Amino acid sequence: MTKSNVLTRRLAVLVLALAAVFGAAAPASAAPASEVAPLQLLSYISNETGISIGVSKDNVAGNYQALLPAHRRTDGSPLYWSRALSFYVGAGSCVQLWYYQAGSWKFSRTWAGAREVFVGQSIAGESVARWALRSHHAC
Repeated sequence: MTKSNVLTRRLAVLVLALAAVFGAAAPASAAPASEVAPLQLLSYISNETGISIGVSKDNVAGNYQALLPAHRRTDGSPLYWSRALSFYVGAGSCVQLWYYQAGSWKFSRTWAGAREVFVGQSIAGESVARWALRSHHAC
């Protein structure tokens, strides 16, 4: 047997041994590292007005963290948040706040700006707190 054949066989044995060691290190049932469990949806704000509205998911300084485009929800594009904490009503503006409970949308109240309005993180009998902003107008 030639010297190069011996080296080739030794290299092949070494590669197989390493593959066996590293293959046994992770159980077969282990999920790939790239798979992440989605966050549970806790609450959302639906912007049913014709303008973008400032919204927040965290209690931070300032009036809002992001602008939610018209006819979008905070749990969808472009934000994909698992919760919504507040919205901002600009100076000279009013907006109606609605919530979903027991199979239908119910009026909460009209908010006048300028102010940040915090929405509840739970609604009795509902697994997700659903909030909707409607009828944005000058006031």
